[in-house]
Amino acid sequence: MRVGAIPESLLERIALAAGLAPTPVVDTLHAVIVARAVVAATRLGVFDALAPGPAPAPALAARLGLNAGALGKLLDLLVATGYLRHGRRGYALSPLSRKWLVAGSPTSLRDSMLLRVLEWQAIDATEAFVRTGTALDVHDLIAGGQWTTYQRGMHALARLSAGELVKRLRLPRGATAMLDVGGGHGAYSVAFCRARPGLRATILDLPEAVAAAAPILAAEGLGGRVAHRAGDALTDDLGRDEWDLVLVAQLVHHFDAEANAGLVRRAAAALRPGGRLAILDVLRPESPGADGQAGALLDLYFAITSDAGTWSAGEIAGWFREAGLRPGRPIRLRTTPGISVMSATRPA
Repeated sequence: MRVGAIPESLLERIALAAGLAPTPVVDTLHAVIVARAVVAATRLGVFDALAPGPAPAPALAARLGLNAGALGKLLDLLVATGYLRHGRRGYALSPLSRKWLVAGSPTSLRDSMLLRVLEWQAIDATEAFVRTGTALDVHDLIAGGQWTTYQRGMHALARLSAGELVKRLRLPRGATAMLDVGGGHGAYSVAFCRARPGLRATILDLPEAVAAAAPILAAEGLGGRVAHRAGDALTDDLGRDEWDLVLVAQLVHHFDAEANAGLVRRAAAALRPGGRLAILDVLRPESPGADGQAGALLDLYFAITSDAGTWSAGEIAGWFREAGLRPGRPIRLRTTPGISVMSATRPA
């Protein structure tokens, strides 16, 4: 999925094709204003307030304790960008916002929108990173109640692909034990256990993540079938011949090659014969410009906020082979464009 200037008329299409459109302005100003408006409307409760039905700006402002004139400008922008509609009864949700931004929707990304503010703080370090090559640890920006924001935001995004992951990642027949490394929010473990009644899952994550994610997991009502374990993926004992599936989701971009190779070796030893190790993450393109924008965008972002960045399919497959595993083909998830799953099997 590509981010960029999208023409709205024939004249704009011609200007864009001829190189006359000021694309850098759209990329650096227009896109930022839209992003900030969507997040602001989410944080101010605009989408949730419109869920029951349309409302004019003054009534909506009174309900939310906002300035009516200023709110009207925000609402007009959201209409222009397709997040709202406007009619005789006032402003109303569009199908886009009703599906993705209302708290009660099964596909709601409301909590993910609240996470954007923390991510924008990290992006402010771009120039310093390019000058020095020194990354910050995005987890250092998370303090106190922000751990809850982080876990809820990651949970909202993970739910989108969890069902597809369960359908497309084959497990050994009769699998009973899963280790979810770094999956504090529990979305993947819950989806696998719901699909396989005989499966139990242990989620290994940092103590702060476990504390923040505990209410999210409790709300799923799976009791002891999915349990948290506080620890550190880089140093904790993962066991030996213990798991049918070890899932490492959205984690390897935080670690350098040596740390990831070590994690894969320990995970491989923890698998039962015939068990699978799966790494879910954004894959870096094998060469610049290949495979769209997502890999390059998030390679830079994760390089700024961690020790490494994204990794290519070839690099991950190399870790698998070094650990004695048989790599499979990448699974490119349709429900979350840009995210893929690399998996490998321990020989029986």
